[in-house]
Parts: sequence; structure tokens; C-alpha cells
Amino acid sequence: MAIEIACTVYKMNNIIVIGGGLMGSSAAWQLSKYGEQVVLLEQQDEVYTNGSSFGESRISRSLGVEGNIFSYVQQVTVAEARKLIDFLNKKEADKKHRIDDIYTTSPVTYIYDTAQEADIKKLLHEEQKDRYECAYPHEAFEKFGMRVSESQVVIREYKACSGSLNPKVFISKLHAGIRHHNNEVHYNQQVVEITKKYKHYDIRTLNPKTGGTNIYQARKVALASGPYTGGLLKNIAPYFQQLITPKRVSLVFFKINKKIYGNYTEKQKAMIYDGFPLFDQVMPMLFAMIDKWDADGHPVFKIGGHQLRHPISNPDSAWQQRVSKDEISWGADSLFNYLNMLNIPITKEDILFHDEYTCIYSVAANDTPYVANILMPNNETDDSLVIIGGMSGIGAKGCLAYGLLAADLLLHKDNSDALYQKTKKELGIER
Repeated sequence: MAIEIACTVYKMNNIIVIGGGLMGSSAAWQLSKYGEQVVLLEQQDEVYTNGSSFGESRISRSLGVEGNIFSYVQQVTVAEARKLIDFLNKKEADKKHRIDDIYTTSPVTYIYDTAQEADIKKLLHEEQKDRYECAYPHEAFEKFGMRVSESQVVIREYKACSGSLNPKVFISKLHAGIRHHNNEVHYNQQVVEITKKYKHYDIRTLNPKTGGTNIYQARKVALASGPYTGGLLKNIAPYFQQLITPKRVSLVFFKINKKIYGNYTEKQKAMIYDGFPLFDQVMPMLFAMIDKWDADGHPVFKIGGHQLRHPISNPDSAWQQRVSKDEISWGADSLFNYLNMLNIPITKEDILFHDEYTCIYSVAANDTPYVANILMPNNETDDSLVIIGGMSGIGAKGCLAYGLLAADLLLHKDNSDALYQKTKKELGIER
């Protein structure tokens, strides 16, 4: 005899935000700041085990060409994070929240090829406000103590809150801020279907632990479900299944042999610290960072290739896919080569495999994210639903800016700032 599991229908909500990672949490926080009644739905527990926002490090970088919207969203996010910290310190007198809980400030190293001279000149334009140093091949050792090839140009960015950010800590603080506005975060609520009604949406969820189902009703929806975005819109805006696709990116983690690292001088350890994070602009766009420090105070390095993306058919199973031996070998070789560039004495045998993780990118066709309303079949804008998706691996550093833009779209708010308007246009569905 089949056991019936009751379906709970929740009261009408003003706004439902789907996805409790960095994007959805940022949108729910910004909506909460505006005084809106919000419920945030997350399919995992409060402690994440996978997802694009899983882990302890993402690169936070600001340096960009003149008028670059991705520099702008990083700077807005840092400013908004400071407001979040101030708010939490007022609400939680027994705790001391700091911006340094979220951000680790360190130089950000970029490597270009001399053939990319045009890109370098655009980056280092006369109006560049971010502090940087640039070293052509003959200058790299004198400026940074680095030995590079005759084809490599090194640029370092120096700015408060440039370096890396901790998604786990960031999300925790955002959820605390949401709750202090008397709003709710519901965990273990996997959204399986969104249905458009006359003046509201029905959002059906499944509890992965109990098998129970719920229906949430909402007048407005912010959808920030990463690689699941296209599938959840199949009955409302099916074209997003072509505009946003999930891709697998392998992340590999390494440590340096404990004895070898322990013998490094303080100067050599400083070289390592100052050398990460790295964003190598030469294909396949290697990124490397110190993910965390182990119990001995030794660094754990995270290595990935921004453009090394692989198609997947099912995000649910892809999270558990193991990283291949070739991908681990590529990561170890990349780290070894870079540490040699930093003049760190090391052999390949000194680089020890520590862990691996499959991350699923939500990829837009031109790598430019969407923060936009959807279009209805009659080609009119549905201003009661906004998506935040297609982050293509560059979302974390600008999360609070994307959340602010999404909140403004839902509430018909605007901002006259020129870069805000440019960002709104470039991320919009009209493109």
C-alpha cells in the first residue's frame, strides 16, 4: 500500500527567492533591506555540501578596462558588504563582525602574453583608479622576484578587499541579515516546478530528506538556481534552456610537502602569499588561489581552468563526478610551474594531492550573466520574475551588486549612475 505524503500549501508570500547560494542570498538580503517580506528557498541544508557557492575561496578582483561592468560590480559588492557588516554589528552586540571575515586582502596576479599588448593597454588606461604594478619580462624579477619567459607580462593589483572572498562565511552573514529583518530561510526545499498563475506563481518543492512536498505561492520571484535555471523555466520561458547551460569545471587542491614547506624562509613564504590568487589570462585561463590554511598553518592551493568546461546532461549527478587523473596532473603541473616562476624551491614530488571537487558553472552563451526579467509569449516583459543566472564562473565577486540589481528590477527602482545603467543594459534580456 502506497504511503501518501501530505503537501503543505504555504500562505501567499510577497517575494520568493529561489537559491540560497551567493546570488540568491544577495538578492534576498537586498530585498530585505528595502523592507520587503521575503522567503528564501535552498535545496540543501544550512551547511552546504556542493554547489557553485560551496567552498572557502573565490577570487575578488577589481582591475578592469575603463567602464568595465565587472570591475563596477566588484566595487559595489565590497561597499554593500561593509553595510551588511555594520548592520550585523548593530543587531548582534555580543559578536564582532569584520569585513576581513569575508575578504582576504592580498595582491592579485595577472599573467598576459606579450601578444596581448592591446588588452594590456586597455587595462592600464590613464583613468585606471585601482593601484597596480606592471612588469614586462625584463622587469619581473626586479619588481616581483619572479622569473618569467620572454613572452610573459605580469600585472599585480593592490586594493583593499581584492584577493579572495569566502563564500561560506559570506552566505552565513547574509542569512543572518535576512533573518534580522524578520524574513525566513527555508532549507531542504528543492524547487521542482514553477507555474505561472494569473497574479502569482506556484512554486512546488520537494524535501530531499523526507520526500515531503510543499507549494509556495508568491506574487514575485527571484530565481537564482545556477545550473537548474533553464530547467525551472521550461514552462514559463523555455528559451532560457538555450541561453544558460550547465558546464562542469574541475577543481583540484594541493599541499606542499610538510617538511619542505617548513624549511622555507619567511621571505619565501611571503612570496607564496603575495603570489596568490593568480589569474592567468593565457588560455585556458588558469586560476589558482590559497583556499585555506591547514592546522599547521600551511596553505592549501585550489587550481582550475576557467575555460576548461565540459558539457553535462544532469547537474544532480555531475556534482558527484570524480575529477580525472589527467585533470589532477594538469593542476599539479600548473602549480609546480607557477611556484617555479615565484622562485620557490620545489620538485613535482613535493606537490601533494589533497582533494578534488566538481563545480557546475551556469554558463551564458557569451559569458555575460543575466540579471533580467523574463519575456512572456507575447514578447512583453514579466516584471514579477527576475533571473540571476549565467554567471559563467565570475559571479562571486559581484554577488551583492547582482542582488541589488535584481531587487531593483522586481521593485521598479532605478539608479541614475552611468555604470549602473550600463550594467543593467548589458545584463538585460534585451540583448
